[in-house]
Amino acid sequence: MINVSILFPVYNCEKTLKRSLLSIKNQTYQEFETIVIINNCTDDSEKIAKTFLDKMNLKIVHCKIQGIAAALNTGILVSKANIMARQDGDDYWHPTKLAKQMQFMNKNSEIDILGTQIRLVDVNGKLLDETITHPITNNDIKRDLINYRNAIAHPSVMFRKSILLKAGMYEDTYEYMEDYSLWLKCLRWCKFANIDEKLVDYTVKHNIKYNPELAVLACNNMRNILNKQNIIV
Repeated sequence: MINVSILFPVYNCEKTLKRSLLSIKNQTYQEFETIVIINNCTDDSEKIAKTFLDKMNLKIVHCKIQGIAAALNTGILVSKANIMARQDGDDYWHPTKLAKQMQFMNKNSEIDILGTQIRLVDVNGKLLDETITHPITNNDIKRDLINYRNAIAHPSVMFRKSILLKAGMYEDTYEYMEDYSLWLKCLRWCKFANIDEKLVDYTVKHNIKYNPELAVLACNNMRNILNKQNIIV
């Protein structure tokens, strides 16, 4: 039975890909499919991914449109489950991550988007910081989101497919902010939560193209939309 579809976009991450896929393979909860979306890779990422085809429920698809938003949407369109999860080719899931999130989602049917706490590591998996925390409750998460703070760690997230389709899936209007802009779109309809446990090791990378001013722009645009609709978050 497939209860979770894991979206796994891949772009030139051959050095870390095996570790990331192994962390999915070794989950204590096994009723899932992993959709690897090859996004114009020029290294051996696809070759490495193919070595897992006979080891786990994994499918490989291709997205020729460059960018993580297009890759994620490609995966969504071929997914089978009503619950989606996210992984990146350089991050690591602790073994009970899926099990604890599925247990939480099953007990809390009103929650649409669920994250976990994370640890920050380098590309070799060395721990850099485990003091970072994300808010737990729906109200606190929404308060952060509407005040320019991304309160859901993307590689930790699990969400209901129906709400994602309602919000319009991922978009690249705000470059390198496909997750934050999606959470902002979901403010009107969704309830959020974070599990108060560190279940993901998030690999820190410096992206010189990332512009933090876009977060302010995205947030202010959503504030205007909500105000015009008389919605208070």
